[in-house]
Amino acid sequence: MASRLLRAFVPQVRQTRLTTRFTSQRLFATERSNVGENAGQGLAAEALAQKVGSNAAKKATLPKGDKKPAKAAGQKDNNWKIYAGVGGVATGLVGLGFFHYGRPFEDGREDKYASENALLAAAHRARDRYEEFTKTMSEPMWDKLLPDPLPEPYRRPYTLVINLDDTLIHSSWDKEHGWRHGKRPGVDYFLAYLSQFYEIVIFTSQSFANALPILDKLDPYQYAMYRLYREATRYENGQYIKDLSHLNRDLSKVIIMDSNPQAFSKQPENGIAMKPWQGQPNDNGLLEFIPFLEAIALTNVEDVRPVLASFSGTHIPAEWASREEQMNAIARQKWEEEQKTTKVKRNLGSLFGSSGAVAQTENEPPLTYLEQMRRHVRETFNAEHEQMQKQQDEMMKKEIEAQKQQMKEMKMTVWEMMGQISSGQPMAPQPGQPEQPQAQPQAQQ
Repeated sequence: MASRLLRAFVPQVRQTRLTTRFTSQRLFATERSNVGENAGQGLAAEALAQKVGSNAAKKATLPKGDKKPAKAAGQKDNNWKIYAGVGGVATGLVGLGFFHYGRPFEDGREDKYASENALLAAAHRARDRYEEFTKTMSEPMWDKLLPDPLPEPYRRPYTLVINLDDTLIHSSWDKEHGWRHGKRPGVDYFLAYLSQFYEIVIFTSQSFANALPILDKLDPYQYAMYRLYREATRYENGQYIKDLSHLNRDLSKVIIMDSNPQAFSKQPENGIAMKPWQGQPNDNGLLEFIPFLEAIALTNVEDVRPVLASFSGTHIPAEWASREEQMNAIARQKWEEEQKTTKVKRNLGSLFGSSGAVAQTENEPPLTYLEQMRRHVRETFNAEHEQMQKQQDEMMKKEIEAQKQQMKEMKMTVWEMMGQISSGQPMAPQPGQPEQPQAQPQAQQ
């Protein structure tokens, strides 16, 4: 019976062993997988820590809901340290600047803040220094914008300062052509003719780099003796002011023509406000000013400012034409009265009845002094201007040809020279230096 029980128990034990073995295998397999995952995460965390620092290895708490992950305590401390350091440096710089610019003046001036509190006095001195700095930056770069006047006979008695934009040219921009500049009708004759009487200065609020090529094309013969740019203006309240007191000229002999009255707001008594030219092809705005400016120069006006003041609120060319007509009428009336009181002298031709041009001339009033001078100056200018312009054209052509010839005679360009330097080739000898003998190649042994 015992043997029978033993035979019945043995299969159950075997089955139990198999079940236990299978369960243990699954358990060990699960543990190995967990160990592998933990090992992989540990290696990734260690690699990240080596790359970005030890603080990155610390895990941040996972977000709960919409909350952001909390930062590590060490990272918060570092941020506060950075903010504190930057704030301390900024405070130190402000303090150093305050005490530096608030120190007593060293140029010998009286310290009007000596009786005040030390901090308040330093603040006032710093404010004064800042105001002086801004004032210096707004003033022209040079105290004297023009050199001393030329000696006789090259000296001109008057100075005419004229604006560029919307006075001599009009600029426009579009996507197809970019910037384009139109020359006002009559500019060439205006500058050429008035250069006999005036020292012409073109004064523009554009920068030197922008205005220089425009002026070279506008005035190729350089009838304008001087050119002034934005660097010579005074900047105030968003406006570029042309301060004539820096011109190094007697302001009683200076006239400025500008389409922007704010430009000569420092000396309005010297200014002529021009109507801005917007590109109209039949404009005569410049040429109609010639008789007025011509009369000032021919009559030797002592001070132009009261003369300009008498034309205030009027269109100067029209007003001057009216005044000149009135002066001519007065002179004609005076001559007629003189003719009535004096005996008419008859010449020999009138006795024989030949009253030709002589009688007609005697019956006409003579020209006024201004008309005589104007006729003489214009006739002389018209006779000489064309010949002078031809000579200037020939000189300009010769200069251009000489420049082209110099470019052709250059032995190498900059790029060729750089190419030779980079390739290690010997440089070409300078003119006048003997060429160095080239090394002979060695014979192959």
